[in-house]
Amino acid sequence: MKILVTDGDARSSLAAVRSLGKRGYTVLVCGTSAHSLASSSRFCQQGIAVPDPLENSGAYSAAICDLVSREGIDVIFPMTEQSIYLLNPVRGNFPKRTILACPKTEQMQALGDKLNLFRLAKRLGIAIPNTFFLNDNSELPSLIHDIADYPVVIKPALSRIAVKDGFISASVTYAVDRADLEAQYATSPALRFPSMIQEKIIGPGTGLFTLYDNDHHLALFAHRRLREKPPSGGVSVVSESVPLDDEMVKAADRLLSAVGWRGVAMVEFKRDERDGRAKLMEINGRFWGTLQLSITCGVDFPDLLLDYLQGKELTHQIGEYRLGHTMKWFFGTLDHLLIRLKNSDATLYLPPGSPSKWGAVKDFAKIWSNNTSFDV
Repeated sequence: MKILVTDGDARSSLAAVRSLGKRGYTVLVCGTSAHSLASSSRFCQQGIAVPDPLENSGAYSAAICDLVSREGIDVIFPMTEQSIYLLNPVRGNFPKRTILACPKTEQMQALGDKLNLFRLAKRLGIAIPNTFFLNDNSELPSLIHDIADYPVVIKPALSRIAVKDGFISASVTYAVDRADLEAQYATSPALRFPSMIQEKIIGPGTGLFTLYDNDHHLALFAHRRLREKPPSGGVSVVSESVPLDDEMVKAADRLLSAVGWRGVAMVEFKRDERDGRAKLMEINGRFWGTLQLSITCGVDFPDLLLDYLQGKELTHQIGEYRLGHTMKWFFGTLDHLLIRLKNSDATLYLPPGSPSKWGAVKDFAKIWSNNTSFDV
């Protein structure tokens, strides 16, 4: 079997290549360069350069279609949202035998669009932060008087917004007061599109990872975020495997079953220190940056997804994985430290009780410890 893994510079792509290559499959990797992170793996047979999907989406889709036909690809693993959104419309151009290993566009839009997701969660009675929904920046004046507590979190509906010539990258930001909120909505291109404003939840973050089939979990894994980049919340750079949380598992089940989800997903929560409830943060309908941690702990999601897509019976036992194992992304932890040292707690919107700068240095210095492995 010949497999194509896209987005070769993503850490999740490297983890997938290792997983699938160890199974003996022929794995090819594509990226903006033939010499990407994932193509450097000894389990990658060939690295192939394709156009940047963020700069020329049409050329990217055409290049993947040509590559699949030319190389006789059996399964495509699209590893990022932009690849999923660009390859879904051209599913019909692939040979009949070729499997595109991702949910369809309708499912992605139902949960990947944050406004759709949080409106659905609200209807289902799932705990979410206090949220204001905006279709565009013109709606801010009508609701800004109802926002009493700052800082607030500003979340564009999509992390990649499709426009005529490609994509606009959009990220989560914070507003410290009303003037800051108004200024961001007046100047940010991403906020001309749908977005939402949420209260900032203080509490530990947990990622719940699943392989889901329409109305039930096939595999589950959970990690606790110990450090993130940026420190106020973002990409996890240090994570620890933890037991499954029943409240989170049930909430994820209700959300995913509501849209008939089929495939992998990451469902992120924060445990609100005020009321102890797990508040939904987001869902990513793709493989995640800390994929290697789940594989190391015994839940090999790329392998399980491939077997699922081929109709094979899965023997994985839910909840059986290694607990208390920590994975550190070294360069991510270095970035975390530099950001902490260069900025004040207020600038980073850190909650009370956060480690001091000296504490951040000491945490970084604890490179080696028991039950720890490293990501690149």
